[in-house]
Parts: sequence; structure tokens; C-alpha cells
Amino acid sequence: MMRIRTACTGLMLGTALAVATSVVPAQAAAPSRTAAGCETLHATVANSQGLSGGTVQATVCIHSGGTADLNTSYYNYVQDHQADGVAARAYIRDSRYLYGPLAVDDTVTSGGQDLGHWDSTEVGNTSVRVYVCLGKKFPGESGARCASDVTYA
Repeated sequence: MMRIRTACTGLMLGTALAVATSVVPAQAAAPSRTAAGCETLHATVANSQGLSGGTVQATVCIHSGGTADLNTSYYNYVQDHQADGVAARAYIRDSRYLYGPLAVDDTVTSGGQDLGHWDSTEVGNTSVRVYVCLGKKFPGESGARCASDVTYA
């Protein structure tokens, strides 16, 4: 009789443990502060011959309150695609300021250049835009060759 009771207790304990274990991952999968407002942005700019000149990829997070940053858990980079003497540069614009270039790639590296760490100095951001530009002109400047992608809060 005692053995049956022990077996049942063990079975009940094992079942309770299995149920508790199955609940924990569901709770862990709830959205976190970082994951909720993050989006990976991509932009590719054409060079003067119409070929792919450069690409930027950045995972940008806009948090509650409107602070923004690059999610450094991802590879955020700018990459130049053509050995044409014109480097690719990455910029970020929050609701008020243009930052950059954050990184420059001139095809001497494979896989691009890491954008590093970026935090917006502003609060209340409703959007963040990433740019890739060829040459030394800034986004919005006359004659600039740029492409961009944007995320919204």
C-alpha cells in the first residue's frame, strides 16, 4: 500500500512539475521592453551606374516615452558593394537630429562595418530613419545619393 501511495505522489509531483515548466516559457515569451518596439530596417542605394552601391541594416528600438536606440543584440552595419572609389556611409535621424556618419565602408572589408552603439538624446521620438549614402554628402543635402527606411513608434 505504501508503495502505491509513493508512486501516486511521485506521479502527481511529476505532473505538477511538468505543468509548471510548461507555463514558464509562455511567461518568458511575453514582450519585453526591448522587443516590443524594435524593427530591423534595410535600405540600399544605387550608384551612378544604377548598380547596388551600398546597404544599411539597423535594428532600431523606440521605447515608451520615445527614447530610441540601436539594438546591439543584432548586427547593425553599412556595406559598400562597388569598388568605385565612393564609400557607403550610415546615418540615423530621430525626430530632431541627424547623427553620423555612424560607420563608413569602402569595400576593403567583407560583411560591412558595424554601426556601433547609438542612443537618441531626444525623448518623444515618434519615428527613426536610417540612411545609407554614397560619397560625402549628408541626407537631404543637394546632390546626395541616399536611400532610407523608417520605423514608427
